[in-house]
Amino acid sequence: MTVQISWTKQMLLANSSVLGYAPVVAERRAHERRSVDQAAELVIPSEQMALPCRVINISEGGAGIECDAIPQAGTSVILVMKNGKRFEGVTAWYGNGELGLRFVTDGV
Repeated sequence: MTVQISWTKQMLLANSSVLGYAPVVAERRAHERRSVDQAAELVIPSEQMALPCRVINISEGGAGIECDAIPQAGTSVILVMKNGKRFEGVTAWYGNGELGLRFVTDGV
């Protein structure tokens, strides 16, 4: 016995996750992120302030950090890693206790 499946159902099944029928969502980030757990410093030049923070993930284009103080979206910042590498960026978003940074220069 052969079962025929409509084209629509084939497309739905092809785009469903293995565990159920939830559609597979494409990653929106331009750069692959890697998980890290590293102490760093978030410098906010406009406030003449440096805050301790923890880098949760990082990519060529940005980073996710945890920090006690949360600057407004669009604030210019410098992320200084433990090894001295510096990334200039802007705050992009905040949610679930994590601050998203978008880098505007490569690490120097």
